[in-house]
Amino acid sequence: MKLPDKENMIFIGILIAVILIFFFYILGFSGAMSALGIILIFVFPTYFILNNFKLDNDEKIVFSFFIGVGIFPSIAYWMGTFISFKLSIFITFLILLGVGFLVKKFRKK
Repeated sequence: MKLPDKENMIFIGILIAVILIFFFYILGFSGAMSALGIILIFVFPTYFILNNFKLDNDEKIVFSFFIGVGIFPSIAYWMGTFISFKLSIFITFLILLGVGFLVKKFRKK
């Protein structure tokens, strides 16, 4: 299964908006923000890392979600035992983005 071309990106945007509206309707504002946070915190950094390898877009999205669900909470939890959890979540996000930049830098060579 391949992701749609750029012509269908409007459809994907509408689909994401419908999903967020659904979560807003069922769970309120906090539910919509949770769904958006899962996308931004779990999927984005690991997708950025996997973007440096020869994978299809759909594989990158699925792998980034499952890898992000495993790696991000683990790092944030262990750092959270020493510092506050809000700070550890932010630092974990920055660490994973830094790893993405490092992989991109060293992968080009």
